[in-house]
Amino acid sequence: MLHDKGFEINNRKFKLFTFSRLQGNFKIDKRSNTIIFHPPFTLTISSALDQFIEELANEVLANKNLRIGKTTVKINSIEIPTAELSEKNKIKMLSPATIYSTLKKADGKKKTYYYSPFEKEFSELISQNAKKKIRAFRSGDQDGSEIIEPEAKIELTPLNVTTRNEKIINYKGTVIKGWTGIYELSGNRKLIKLVYDTGLGGKNSQGFGCFDVIN
Repeated sequence: MLHDKGFEINNRKFKLFTFSRLQGNFKIDKRSNTIIFHPPFTLTISSALDQFIEELANEVLANKNLRIGKTTVKINSIEIPTAELSEKNKIKMLSPATIYSTLKKADGKKKTYYYSPFEKEFSELISQNAKKKIRAFRSGDQDGSEIIEPEAKIELTPLNVTTRNEKIINYKGTVIKGWTGIYELSGNRKLIKLVYDTGLGGKNSQGFGCFDVIN
């Protein structure tokens, strides 16, 4: 259900889970166009649904192995981290954050514009996206529409971000632009907790927007 359907509000669907890039030592083999990791390495998976995380952990523990692409890897350990979230947090992106608008060109064709962290729309649209996610997640509650104050928002400020942090990814034939780096994430605590669980910005279920708190 989470992958195929997700949570819907105003004809928008949100999967409400995300995952990191593989974290660890690796080398790039340009001849074979592959990335080779040297164990151990880690993968972070995050979701707003506790049941999803619990069942995933139990399944992995029961099987001891996990398949990533065509490779079977052995699970050494599973950790459930706890983050001290406040109204101002220093964060590190574990996978690129992406946010975009769909624009219409003069000829009527649509164009996707990806924002950079140095444009004010980057933070503004991420904040709007977070509010849509929390309303979708709580849409089944009687007070779902009141779960977050209208004026609530979050802000994302680049702290250690350069052009090297721009990542251009070919995802199943679609070019997606995102950004890694270190940022300050501040604002409403409910929204901060929600994006910590589900990811910043868009395309979270494709592995975008996962981050760690480094306070």
